[in-house]
Amino acid sequence: MASNPLPLAYLRTVIFDFDGVLADTMTEMLRFSDQVCAELGYSRQTTPQDIEALPRMGFDHLARQLGIAETLIPKYVEKVLRCFEESPITYSLYDGMAEVIRELAKDSVLTVVSGNLQSVIQRFLKKYDVNQYFSVIIGIDQPGNKKEKIEAIRRDLSLSIPTFMIGDAVSDILAAKEAGAISIAVSWGHQDRNKLLQAHPDYFVESPKDLLDTIRSHPSSRSE
Repeated sequence: MASNPLPLAYLRTVIFDFDGVLADTMTEMLRFSDQVCAELGYSRQTTPQDIEALPRMGFDHLARQLGIAETLIPKYVEKVLRCFEESPITYSLYDGMAEVIRELAKDSVLTVVSGNLQSVIQRFLKKYDVNQYFSVIIGIDQPGNKKEKIEAIRRDLSLSIPTFMIGDAVSDILAAKEAGAISIAVSWGHQDRNKLLQAHPDYFVESPKDLLDTIRSHPSSRSE
């Protein structure tokens, strides 16, 4: 990522997770996982409860949850990601999220950090005509863990303005805290409210509109 000075209009950096925050991909995640499990000789079906139980969100952790042999996990991850890459986008942008994106883009730098592929995210954002609002998109195919990627965004954009990390998983909250970002957990994603609250996010929101209001009302602004 290039380091460019931010215009004074930008008050904050907002980092979105992709699956479960912007895109409603649960159905596809389960279907692609089952397809790959069958290809690898496993009859185990993937359930929402499997995803709910993950200590850290990621297809490698999901493979372990499903009992896939450690030696086959890289192949499982590669095949699931290829399913996302090669399949048409049948999943949706969450209701109300397009308006939130357009509003936040007026005074925020918008970015994505995800466990999905960069090309998948770009194709999805383009389909829903919001790609032009995002300055940085970092997928699983780029080096580093989520904490390191959040830190890189903060370092490359600006450490003098607050950074918000919006996620639907405990691992998003933990990565945000470790990287010095403000954590916001959402109710509409892949992990349960109680599990998320146990990780003590800075904020928990019930809808995209609540998300916009929470960010806008946060008592911080550009350092003078």
